[in-house]
Amino acid sequence: MRNKVIKYISVVLLASSVTACERVIDLDMPKGDALPYVDAWITDRPGVQTIKFLKSAEYMSTAAPNVISDAQITVTDVTAGKSYPFTYKEGAYSYDAGTTSIGVVGHTYKLSIDWKSEKFEATDELKRHSILDSLTSEYKEKEDEDDKEGYYVKLYAHDPVGAVDYCWVRTYKNEALNYHVGELLASDGSFGGDEGISDGFAFIPPFRDGVTSGKHPYEKGDVVTVLLRSLSKPSKEFIEQAQEQLTNGGMFAKVLLNVPANVKNLNSGSTTKIYGWFGTVGEVSATKKVD
Repeated sequence: MRNKVIKYISVVLLASSVTACERVIDLDMPKGDALPYVDAWITDRPGVQTIKFLKSAEYMSTAAPNVISDAQITVTDVTAGKSYPFTYKEGAYSYDAGTTSIGVVGHTYKLSIDWKSEKFEATDELKRHSILDSLTSEYKEKEDEDDKEGYYVKLYAHDPVGAVDYCWVRTYKNEALNYHVGELLASDGSFGGDEGISDGFAFIPPFRDGVTSGKHPYEKGDVVTVLLRSLSKPSKEFIEQAQEQLTNGGMFAKVLLNVPANVKNLNSGSTTKIYGWFGTVGEVSATKKVD
């Protein structure tokens, strides 16, 4: 009996100490410098490719980042020896490839930025994408507190044979990104690392079912699109770190870290930096109208 009382008191004291730590305070944070960064992803799809070059807003600000419009930006297909000049217009730099595509699977690409009399570069290799077989939908009754009744879409895809393939799964609902489901990252269709232990198999259930939120299932008539984007290993690691920082929180949150950038200043003696990431992706998608 005495041990039970001691355990009860310990739990009460722990709960009291946790709630006692909660206090709302106003932080007087310094504004800091507006840091330049790029949002640059080149795909293997035809048409217009877009690169954004911006300056970060203050941490507590709700204003949109300021656009940098005085740079010269070029993307070079290093493998084929072709260069594509990007032109600034209406807040972004773009190149219209028409019915062809800049991106070619297996080719290496280089981003070149001339800005404020300095030169910056980044490189990435465009990898093959995973194979998207189909999307299905099924109506389910409410089974528990976590899963509501509604339409559940499933993704059926599989990993191509040979090598380790990294895949970024994004889900859209009625042409807008579905924020109720997470950004999924697969290694050979699973959560494995670089071992390639699941090479050539179907994507495992967490990816198959991960395009639907149990708390926010789809309704009849919704149009669901699932996009598979191939990633190089460095780009996959960048997305992983960015996700970790965006979802970092709670009592046991890790110390915030700057997510690494791959844009390098060619002048090693300069202190000017450009943050962000230049990546290349192979894309395949499927669309399903829920009925």
